[in-house]
Amino acid sequence: MGDESVLNVKCRILDLISELGDHEVQNIEEWITSQSYRKDLEQKRNLQRSEKQLIKIANTLRKIVPFEAEMTTEKIEPPTVGDQADCTKENTCHVDEFLYDDKHVDELVKSEKLTRFYCSQCNSRKTKELIFISHSMSRQALQYIFTVLLPKDLEDKKILDVGSRLGAVLYGAYYFSNASTIVGVEMNKELCEIQENVIKKYSMDANRIKVVHADIMERNDIVECSNIIIINVLDFFVDIEKHKDMWYFFKKHIKKGSYLVSNRSMADTLNSLDIYEDMIGWLNICKPNQIENEIFFDLEDYNELYLYTVN
Repeated sequence: MGDESVLNVKCRILDLISELGDHEVQNIEEWITSQSYRKDLEQKRNLQRSEKQLIKIANTLRKIVPFEAEMTTEKIEPPTVGDQADCTKENTCHVDEFLYDDKHVDELVKSEKLTRFYCSQCNSRKTKELIFISHSMSRQALQYIFTVLLPKDLEDKKILDVGSRLGAVLYGAYYFSNASTIVGVEMNKELCEIQENVIKKYSMDANRIKVVHADIMERNDIVECSNIIIINVLDFFVDIEKHKDMWYFFKKHIKKGSYLVSNRSMADTLNSLDIYEDMIGWLNICKPNQIENEIFFDLEDYNELYLYTVN
């Protein structure tokens, strides 16, 4: 880095510090002068190295799955209850966050390969903004789950991803945690094959990470021995009655003391299904286990990730 680049960095730092009060500036000074920032810097670089692996995997997946990351063998229908009940086939655009981050989306819009709006009345100027939906978690969300929400040491712990689809959560767990067992249960055979090919292509330890082709409700044995269960929003993949049945199933088979991670408040999910009262006392929301690592994230981007313990 040349003198001019260093000068530009100093300028950006001053811009940030100028917005702080005296007490906040003092905290920053202590963080730097105590050399404790070096430990944070090394961890940040480790996260970046792990993320590069996920970027490579995303590049591979973009070449082999449709743009919407939805397979023709899947049955995906807009939900009729909950916070995504306003989605329809006409007003919803499926953009997978693991494959396409915000920068990618902006580039696609700029090149006119993707639009943010649709015409609600043909041949008119009456346009509405599209609803963007992702069936995968972003790389950044995965980092947050394993670096902030969950405990640091997951050795001898088993992670279960319900409906693993492209495998984003599995790859995140593999590179961002030391969990000894990582299992994805996916009922679509084509998606299972894609995950298995990725695991093989990137020489992941097959004894540590694996994909099971099954309906989760037929594999209570896997659920019962898992310590951490990660569930992305299921609304697009099951009807209301099946969705209810799944939560009763989870309540019965997830063992006490386990962690449950969801990208939507469980209160919202259970209320929308009208089964909240049946689940009272089953879950406790809990604070992040590695709160010191929040320094690496813009917390406003992760307020829809929730961590619960099972009673």
